[in-house]
Amino acid sequence: MDNHAQRLTDGDWETAWAPYDNGTYHAALDFIHPDDVVLDIGAGDLRFACQAAIRARRVVAIEQRAELLSGLLKGSRPSNLAVICGDALAVPFPSGITVGVLLMRHCCHFADYVARLRAVGCMRLITNARWGMDVECISLAPQPSFVSVALGWYACLCGAVNFLPGLPDAITSTLLQQIRSVELCPACRPAACP
Repeated sequence: MDNHAQRLTDGDWETAWAPYDNGTYHAALDFIHPDDVVLDIGAGDLRFACQAAIRARRVVAIEQRAELLSGLLKGSRPSNLAVICGDALAVPFPSGITVGVLLMRHCCHFADYVARLRAVGCMRLITNARWGMDVECISLAPQPSFVSVALGWYACLCGAVNFLPGLPDAITSTLLQQIRSVELCPACRPAACP
């Protein structure tokens, strides 16, 4: 029996439904400021949204799976937490959002969410979707074009990450630790999930 099934058998439903460990949540929470208005995209069981509501001025959580929200919508939750049951690709994002949260390692709509957040004036995105591991806070302000990167790591606002190779003598340990944030990389195109 795997850990997930064992937790369900043991009656630990809360932990079994948590998509990420506390370390991931704490890393994301560290980027939230007291004056932030947070949009939690794909909020799941609202575990993160409730924790964010303790730190932020307001949190709006969007989750499309009603079965995850059914008991939570009727129970008590922070007064500064609004919950929307719907598809985050279709539900209008509210204005005034200062930071988006996308904790979804295998997201195939990253560019869509970035475009929608920018459209409502949001300037930051807390996510683990671009690299598929550690949490980062991305500026949604205009970034330099991909063509400005000659060598090294880059991370695009479309969600693509890659390394541009070059002459071996030009690759230094400092260069290997730097990541250039860009827009308009070769991978920028509408993507669809398989």
